[in-house]
Amino acid sequence: MQSEQITELMAALNAAQLIAVSAKKTSENPFFHSKYADLSTVWEALAPFREAGIVFTQCPEDSPDGYIVLDTQLTHAASGQWIRSRLKIRVGKDDPQGAGSALTYARRYALGCMSGLVTEEDDDASAASQPAKTFTQKFPAQPQAIQDIAAPVVNQAPSAGFLWKIGKDHKGESIVTIPTSYLEWFVQNGKLADHVQAASYELDRRNNQTVIAVGT
Repeated sequence: MQSEQITELMAALNAAQLIAVSAKKTSENPFFHSKYADLSTVWEALAPFREAGIVFTQCPEDSPDGYIVLDTQLTHAASGQWIRSRLKIRVGKDDPQGAGSALTYARRYALGCMSGLVTEEDDDASAASQPAKTFTQKFPAQPQAIQDIAAPVVNQAPSAGFLWKIGKDHKGESIVTIPTSYLEWFVQNGKLADHVQAASYELDRRNNQTVIAVGT
């Protein structure tokens, strides 16, 4: 979407892009082992655009279907001309932390796309070209120690037999051996639904064991 005229906005964008440099990729994605520019670094890299009189505004929209919808608008302060884009992405976990993570992710991607800034390492489309993997292995029964626990379990699906099939550091491992910090990160940022679900089940299982141990 855009205003009726955008000539002055485009001239300002051109001036800013001539002197802008890529955002510094100082953060690391442990899942894909790649570097990226976090939101604050992207905002710093947008300084030439602000100096050219371009105002950035981002507004989240209500989306009750498990997605975050974000409107990003570039407005030329002098002329009022504008262009706007809408980005919709899935929330990895249905809680405030999951929504916040998805919103931050959407904000930096939208700012990069709208301004032309490079915010990610170029992997030559290798991540996007990987075929989706379907998990077909049957889950064995939970260990006896867990079966005998009478306390209610948040998620009943067992995870002890789930073999992690993606990534580099933990590929091929049983999910019960993967560090909690990695699983928590993956629940917020993972893309494959079966792995996100398995990570969530395993975290719930560990949390339930901790509660029982404390109450015993």
